[in-house]
Amino acid sequence: MHTLPHTAKAHQHPPAQRGETLVGLLVGMAMGLVVLAAGSHMLAQHLRGHQWALQDSHLHHDLRAALDTMATALRQAQFVGEAATERSATGCQDPFCSGPAGLSIAGQRIDFGHDRDLDGRLDNNECTGFRLHQNKLQVRTACTPEVWTDLTDAGSLKMTQLQWQLHCEPRGPWLARWVTVHVHAQWPRESARQLQISQTVGLRNHVAATPWPTACGQIP
Repeated sequence: MHTLPHTAKAHQHPPAQRGETLVGLLVGMAMGLVVLAAGSHMLAQHLRGHQWALQDSHLHHDLRAALDTMATALRQAQFVGEAATERSATGCQDPFCSGPAGLSIAGQRIDFGHDRDLDGRLDNNECTGFRLHQNKLQVRTACTPEVWTDLTDAGSLKMTQLQWQLHCEPRGPWLARWVTVHVHAQWPRESARQLQISQTVGLRNHVAATPWPTACGQIP
């Protein structure tokens, strides 16, 4: 029987296994922490952006609701239930044409009347209007003494500006009018985040063009 000759490889030991060094582990952990921090920052930014989007949506909704309330009331400005007999192009005799129930604008405030019970007489609860007071939108609910009720909460919607522009146009003996409302607001705790909305509202109830209303400014 012949035996195979021993070779050098038969006497060699397998290579020794080497583990990761402490320095390598520390570097790997550091890189992992950097990646984790970057991911956390991106998540925080995403959540912050989502929160801002929700807040802006609420701000826009509240501001739009306030503007819609004003627009609904303005369309009925100077309405009188006895218009067929009390109001004519040659002269306006009802109490909703002028005086405390007439249409007037002063600064950030607008006033007008509305014949709610259709009797042609001015009752104390038929003077209305809107104004900006202490960053809140208020509605007028009484003639004398004036009573104002908050429509918005400055804690959730800070109103900063309210502007009115009245446009008048003679149409024969009658006067057609429309009001443009400009509203500025901001997020209560972040003044840099602001919102502006404008809307033009047509007044449905015409008044006589003569005499020319003071609220309309100069005669065109």
